[in-house]
Amino acid sequence: MPVVKKRRKPDSLGITTVRIGKKGVTTALIQEILKNLKKKRTVKVAILKTGLGDLTTKEIAERVAEETRSRILQIRGHTFTLRKLKGS
Repeated sequence: MPVVKKRRKPDSLGITTVRIGKKGVTTALIQEILKNLKKKRTVKVAILKTGLGDLTTKEIAERVAEETRSRILQIRGHTFTLRKLKGS
């Protein structure tokens, strides 16, 4: 009988999740995302409702991607995924 390998779910691939809270995007948060991008190359960022303020998820994702020199892979609801650019 052949061995069937199960596909891993994205969360089980070692993608780190960082949460943006009521303080919003701070320098400490950017440093945390940079540290995780360096380790894993991919980071999932979840924005709590209190962290949105007057901004949209897309606006926050673009700002974080610009400050961390990464690219946005996906935006879903209040969550987005970043990937480290090659050579960064």
